[in-house]
Amino acid sequence: MKQSKRSLLAIRVATDVIAVTASWLLAGFLRFYVIPGGDTFGSFVSYLKLVGYVVLFNLYFISRNGLYADDLEHAWRKEATAMVFSTFEAFLLLVVMLYFLYLGKITRIAIGLHLIFSVIFLVTGRTFVSNYVKRAYAKGRYTRRILLVGYGENLTNFERDLHSDTVEGIIVVGQYDGSDGPIGEVPQLNGTLLRDVVEAQKPDMVVIGYPPAEQQRQRAMIGQAVDLLNERVIMLPNLPESYIGTKVSDFRWTPMFTLNAAEMGVFQRMAKRTFDFVASLCALIILSPLLAVIALIIKLTSPGPVIFKQQRVTRDAEVFTMYKFRSMRTDMSEGDTARWTVENDPRVTRIGKFMRKTSIDELPQLFNVLGGSMSLIGPRPERPELVERFNDEIPGYRLRHRFKAGISGWAQVNGWRGDTSLERRIEFDLYYIRNWSFFFDMRIVLFTFLKGFVNENAY
Repeated sequence: MKQSKRSLLAIRVATDVIAVTASWLLAGFLRFYVIPGGDTFGSFVSYLKLVGYVVLFNLYFISRNGLYADDLEHAWRKEATAMVFSTFEAFLLLVVMLYFLYLGKITRIAIGLHLIFSVIFLVTGRTFVSNYVKRAYAKGRYTRRILLVGYGENLTNFERDLHSDTVEGIIVVGQYDGSDGPIGEVPQLNGTLLRDVVEAQKPDMVVIGYPPAEQQRQRAMIGQAVDLLNERVIMLPNLPESYIGTKVSDFRWTPMFTLNAAEMGVFQRMAKRTFDFVASLCALIILSPLLAVIALIIKLTSPGPVIFKQQRVTRDAEVFTMYKFRSMRTDMSEGDTARWTVENDPRVTRIGKFMRKTSIDELPQLFNVLGGSMSLIGPRPERPELVERFNDEIPGYRLRHRFKAGISGWAQVNGWRGDTSLERRIEFDLYYIRNWSFFFDMRIVLFTFLKGFVNENAY
């Protein structure tokens, strides 16, 4: 398998080198020989001398962003996003180098064309490699052998997820030290030491997981696992999903796990706010005819105001007035207790049912985003009385208020909206907060357009 891993790595590196080189050559050829005025920027030969730096810059950032790592799951969308990000990083470094260190003339048009071509060629190249690897998996090549160690819910869930549609080329060689909780039909392996089992089965990865009550047993097994030199060792901690992204640090060699470290820096907040303002303003201008038509339909089909206003909670637990198109009757109260809308709720109007199903009733919240009380992407805001209740009932709920409330969010695009599990929704919200990045926001924006507007749980 080591030889297979090296050959697969060589294929990926070679594909990336060819893609970057081809993009640089094509951009230069177009600028010097097709687009008028190319002769004012020196010779094409001088331009070609920079290709080595360009290739090295791209390979560095591609490697730095984990695109040469042998991960269990190779999601094309995730890989393509990381590749685009790596290309932009390499492009910025190239621009800085040319500005401060390069004495000759350089054509900006060629550099701009190279950026466009490199994104296209690199993503296309990785797509071909991904398809090649999938065909190779079907023939038994490049497979990854995994040894499971221990037992319990975490390890059982891990083994189950190995059989999902997006994970291929996996062979589970067996389960060691799992007699107290065998997993399905995974073969049970015996041995005095973990090293003996590893030498017999030759896995590429060892995955260790035990129930919370077996900390001593898990610690002893980890002590054996850290001595393995050629196998990748992974431990499955007994932590909620929302803790993904939390960093482990230390204070004078004492490990520290900061539970509520999610926070955006000043420049990140400025970038997010700028995007929110520009995007919401453009959306309101483009959608203004639709907003007018919807307002007219609401006015003609049921008595009451067009806009429904309600108090909600956003960042730092501040209360603000959120706007929505009214989708419910004004002559029916929800009672003394705040509650979510349920299926076939008699309070919902006929046009309101359609608006809620397609999320059209949320469009006036673009004014909230424009004014700064909300963001396009973030945890969905709740009513103050529900927040007060959830703060006492759900651990970690207050962490949602580190970020502004959003029109859409990671929980919503994954189907956790409306009358669904609140605990799962919070898990997804906290995952978003702990792993926020501008590109994560762009990913959610894309998912919102692809599958986030219409939802079967929106009543």
